[in-house]
Amino acid sequence: MLGEVDYDFFFCRLIILKGRILKFSDYNQNELFAIIDPICRGFSSAVVHLSTAMVKNTLQIRIVLYKKGGINIDACSEISRAVLPRVEVWANERDVNLEVSSPGVGRTLKDAYEFMVFKGEKIRLLLIEEWIDGIIIDADESSVSIKADDEQLNFEYETIQKAKLY
Repeated sequence: MLGEVDYDFFFCRLIILKGRILKFSDYNQNELFAIIDPICRGFSSAVVHLSTAMVKNTLQIRIVLYKKGGINIDACSEISRAVLPRVEVWANERDVNLEVSSPGVGRTLKDAYEFMVFKGEKIRLLLIEEWIDGIIIDADESSVSIKADDEQLNFEYETIQKAKLY
């Protein structure tokens, strides 16, 4: 599953000071992602979301992970213990608060990368005024294919108003 993900469509948000977006960068340009991703992959998990913020002189780092079959609190704790020492070295002299979690039921999908990561999962799509439930069969940079009522349906991302796991 994880080997099928094309990282060219992943965007890592770097957020600083009360939610003001500092910059957007793809994973190749994000030093923190390059540190965290190989560790998470060692636990057969994919980074779905990575964000950072400065909160009262502490660097707050949030990592949302996905693992086929689900990820529990023990796995999040284990990955957190593996990631934290590397992040503290990267953060230099700053205090670090690391939060590692699962995407949760009902996660809203935000970009093509997430559709690719969640291939095989149940999804609910809002198109104009109609919700369609199905399973993600395939996804690429421009569209997603789902199986709904024994029929394969293809949707360009621009036609999807909202997408949620369920």
